[in-house]
Parts: sequence; structure tokens; C-alpha cells
Amino acid sequence: MLDRRNFLCVSAAYAGQWKFSPLELHSDYQTAVDGIEYYFLGNGKIIAAVQTVERPEDGTHTGLILMPAERFGRKHSSLLYSVRSGLRYTRIGVSTGGAVVYPEPGKSRVRWEYPEAVPTVLIEWEAGDLRIAERIHCLADNPALVRDVAIRNVGVRNATGRVVVWLQPNSSLLDEYDVDRQRGVLTASGYHRVQVYATGGPVKTTDRSLEVEAGGIPPGGSASARIVMTVDGPAPFFSIQRERTAAYWNSRAELKTGHAGLDHLFHTALAGIRAAVSSSGKMDGGIWQYNLEWARDPVMVAQAAAATGGDDIARSILERVWAHSVTDEGKTVEASRTREPADMELDQNGQVLYATWARWAWTGDDSLIRRYWKRIHATADYVLQPVFREASSGLLKNTREFWERGAGHGFQEGFEISYQVWNIIGLEKSASMAARMGDGAAQRRWLDAARLMRESLIGHSRYSLIENNRFIKRRLMDGRPQLTVVPPDRSFLPPTAPLRSEPVCYCDPDTATVYPIIHEIVDPRGEIARHTLESMEKLWNQRWSGGGYGRYDVTSEPDSPGPWPFASMFVARAWHEAGNYAMVWRVLNWMLEVQGGRGGAWFEVYGPRPLAGFPVGIVPWTWGEILLYFVHHFLGVRPEPEALVIRPRLLSGIENVEASVLVRGQPVHLRIARGATRATVNGIRMDLKEGAIRIDPPRRATQVEFS
Repeated sequence: MLDRRNFLCVSAAYAGQWKFSPLELHSDYQTAVDGIEYYFLGNGKIIAAVQTVERPEDGTHTGLILMPAERFGRKHSSLLYSVRSGLRYTRIGVSTGGAVVYPEPGKSRVRWEYPEAVPTVLIEWEAGDLRIAERIHCLADNPALVRDVAIRNVGVRNATGRVVVWLQPNSSLLDEYDVDRQRGVLTASGYHRVQVYATGGPVKTTDRSLEVEAGGIPPGGSASARIVMTVDGPAPFFSIQRERTAAYWNSRAELKTGHAGLDHLFHTALAGIRAAVSSSGKMDGGIWQYNLEWARDPVMVAQAAAATGGDDIARSILERVWAHSVTDEGKTVEASRTREPADMELDQNGQVLYATWARWAWTGDDSLIRRYWKRIHATADYVLQPVFREASSGLLKNTREFWERGAGHGFQEGFEISYQVWNIIGLEKSASMAARMGDGAAQRRWLDAARLMRESLIGHSRYSLIENNRFIKRRLMDGRPQLTVVPPDRSFLPPTAPLRSEPVCYCDPDTATVYPIIHEIVDPRGEIARHTLESMEKLWNQRWSGGGYGRYDVTSEPDSPGPWPFASMFVARAWHEAGNYAMVWRVLNWMLEVQGGRGGAWFEVYGPRPLAGFPVGIVPWTWGEILLYFVHHFLGVRPEPEALVIRPRLLSGIENVEASVLVRGQPVHLRIARGATRATVNGIRMDLKEGAIRIDPPRRATQVEFS
């Protein structure tokens, strides 16, 4: 018998002869290398992303990332990721002339298309005289990804080809493998179960691949194959599922502006929020990055989903938030946990309340309000406790701030602007829900609290959050604005973080200060809004080039300097309300041109992260901000429980728009001309008041025209 000591001695003896070479990480391990793009697909059951790169050394071009929607993970923990080969064997290839040809950077084209309104990733490449087009989409009701491959012969001779698809599973998750040669099905099982099968021609089954024979293809002729991949589910009956998938996407909101970039932003955001949210309402705050839940991020997406016909998404999110991310006491979850009062992100209370009201306004369904009324009640009252609420102003205080910095970063007890804005509108909407529930005492209490906060935010003699005729981020308990922060111990910060080394670290400007403009707590075209928005310009290209707004003054940044897409969308929304469309275009053009814009999936921040090995992921909140911009500001569709208000304001250069949204389950079709002076609803002339109409909630399909 070889005991442990002798084993170690033998190992030591051989160690001098063996050369141990540590396994190097595959380039696909990285999430945010230069030039990488992601095209997200999903249906609440699976999340898929097609990856493209500009250089082969940066990763697998057209590699497929596949994940179960109910479980968070890193990119390298996805179901088809291999430690040694990355995503190399997730591509589909075409064998011709004795070689298998795959899409390669610079030799293939990847873009979105929407046949029957279904989000579809199109990959085109060439293999000799063969022109290949792969179309990838998710079915709506089944955990299945469909990969349709079409081959066309453009040569002058007959050609042969085979479509090759591999199944090389992540061996850490899927440790059992089965090959059914009779049916042509590959199966990998373990923590999950992935199956691959093919149709379209004779199928040859090898140990790790399926090869679909395309046969002889005459000049000008074509052949096709269909590859289906399922995760934890049965194989779909395709024709029925495709009909349901088309019906699902045709029921979602539509936008046609005549501008390819604007339409691209809208439709990729629509596909993105469907991909990011599981059927149970779970949503990672940053895909591949955080693997944690907040209350704030998903309810922003829920608002956007409700506004774009995705009540399946909105309802599931709000069900989960009320059940799992809000306590009986009204505390909200941040990074999958609650905190002590000094560190509570108080804006989340108002955001959850507002989102619940918004879904009711869009759908007319108050069932969630009734089911979770006790928690709604507690959530509204939670922020009104003396520990948070200053008596004379009604404003809310603690040492936490909107971007999750706290006392350790130098923030003192004080009033944060986002906490006031979100709870003003959250309490106002809660009062509306209280009226629905017949709770007159709560309705009066919340209206009174919101009214006092609103007045104090603008005009309190000591604590108003206006200084020098613009909004500021924060005011201290002695009435002074907190203009700078001094961390009590800078050593815990990354060495390259500005907050560690800058001699003076400024709080303002901060993009959260535009919230009162977005939500029209002040006149968006007034002097305070103008000065506030002008102050934002310090954040554009503050210490980088290429555009985009940083979330706040870079000197107080404990992370990396760089622009943030969803913070940039805050400013775009505010500029739109202010009527400065040139500034809106600047942001939207940056969103289209920055890395991520082609695929329609944006990183949280663009800049080197100071924490080694910490991945930068895709933040779904950005998709929510894009959709809210188009519906709430651009189209101006604003339902209320008792009315539908529509106040379109088209961007400069956009002359005519066609759109449709779903209100109370009824399609509202919009035709909007720039500079409209009249409106009709189902052919009946309506009065325009300040560019808006106010009508009863629709009970049938409705045609609205602004001409």
C-alpha cells in the first residue's frame, strides 16, 4: 500500500522530470475585450447570446453562449463553454471540398432581422461557391433555440455540402453524455440537460457532432437544415411553436421611425428585456457580472415591459420583487440582501411602488396590488420613519447614496436627491393605489408626505436641493451642500481609483440630478432644468474620448473612469423633455456607435476595471431606459388608471412615425406627423392641449393620428 507520505515522496522525485504548464484561460473567458459584441436572445426559459469579435485571437467569432434563465452565472460557466476550447465548438460549420468552413471575422456578416416580428440573428458566410445563411431565434413557449441554415450554390457546377453542429458541453455542469444514433440526438446531462437534434436531410451521428447531408446542389439551387437545441425541456413540435412565437412578438409594441438606428435601439432593447428575465421574474443586475438581484434594476425593466406589451415580463418581475426582494417591514433588497437603515437605498422603495402603479395603469389589472397590499403599505410607510425623515421638510436622510457609496467613501448623513424624487412619485402613486383599495387614511398620509417632500425639494429654506439655480446631489443636516467627499481610509480602494488619489473629490455633477426633469417635478424647459442639464456637460468625455456621460464627477469614482450607458440615457431623457433634441441625438448616436451598439447589448461601463478578474457584464437596466425613452418621451404614451394621455414629441429630423402599444390589452395604433396641430381617435377629431390628448382607456383596437 502506498501511504500518503510515500506518495508525496514519489511525487517529489518525479517533479524535477515533469514540466507542469498551467492551463491558460481561453480568450472566450473575457467578457469585454475590444471589438466584442453580443446579440441576446431568450424567452424566460433560456438565455442565449451570439458573440462576434473583430480578431480571431480575441475569441470565437459567432460563438454561442447558452444558459438556463433561472440560474445566474459567469460567461465561462455557461452550458457550452469548454475550458480548453472556449466557444469554438458552438459554431455551425459547412463541410465542402473536404474542409469544414466556419464564419470568421472579416469574412462573415452578422446582423439582426425580424421575420414575422421575431428577433433573429442572421449570420452569413461563404464556403467556395456556397453562400450560407444561418438564422437563430428562440421559441416563445419552449426552452429551445432554433438554428436554420440555408445553403445556396452560386457556382456553375453541382456542389455538395454538409451542415456540421457539435455538442461539446461544459464538463463541470454536464458530466453525462449520450449519443442516440438511431434518432440522431445528442444529449449532455448533469445539473442541466442539453439536447441537440437536426432535420432537413440525412443525419450522420458521430460521438460529438451531427452532420446533415445537403446532397447535390445544382447551380442556382439551395438546400437547408434545421438544428434545434433544448435546455431542460422536451423537443418542440416546431410548426405550432413557431406560430405561437410569431403571435407573441406581433403582440409586442412596434416602432417605425424611418431611421434605422432608432428602430435598431428600440427592437434590440425589446429583445433584450425578454432575454434577461426568467419566467419566475429573476433578473441578474449584470449578466455574467453580478449574479445578484436588486429591487431597483428589475422594476425599471418591469416599467419598460409593461409599456411595450410585455406584461408576462412585468408581472413576473413584480411578483418576484414583492415576494423576494421586499420584506414585511418594507425593506428592499440590494445585491440580494437588506441593509441597516443608514445604508438602505431608499430610492428603491419609491421605484417599486411606482412600477406597480405603472403596470396597473398600462394593463388595468390590480391583482398584484390586492395580493401584496400589506407589503405595499409597509414599503410606503417604511421611508416615513423618523430615522429617515426630517420633520420640518419631510425629506429623507441617511449616509447611503444612489450609486451605492456610503460613509466609507466619505458620504455624511444627508439628503440624496434620488431618494426624494422617487419617493415623491412613489408615494403619490401609492395614494392612488390606496384609493383603489379603499384605504383613505393611507391615501391622505402618503399624499401629505409627498406634497411636503415636493415643496421642500424645491423651496425649503434650509434643505432644498437647489443651489445656484440648479439641482445638487446632496445636502447635509446642517444645511450645507455636500460638495466633496473625503474617505476616512483610502487604502481599501483600488490603487487606480480616482477616489483613492485625487486631492479633491467632487460629488457634483451627478446624472441622478436630472430625475426631477425626467419626471417633470420642475418645468423641464425652465431655468432650473436648463442649469442642471448644462452642468451635465462636465461628465461628457470627462477623462476619456469617444463620448458618453460618466455617472458622476470622476474625481469621486471608487471604480474606473468611463461612460455609463444607462446613466447617459438618464440625461437623454431629460434633454428630450427640455426640448434640446440635438443633445438627445448626441447620446443616441453614441449608443449606436459605441462597442455594444451593433449587437444591442451594452456593458455597464466603458473603461478598465481596477479589480483584476472582475468581469464587466451586460446591464439589462439599459434596455429598460431605452424603451422608456421611446414610449414615455418620444411617443409620449402615458396611461393612468382612469385615462390615456398621449403627448408625442418627435426628435428633430424625424418627420413621420408609425407605432403601436398595448393599453388595457387593446392595441393602440399611432400615426404621428412632426409638428402636428390636430389629432383624431378612430376618426373623431380631438382637442389638443399643449400637444396632448386625454381620452378614456381603450376598450377596443384604437387608431390615433396626430397630423
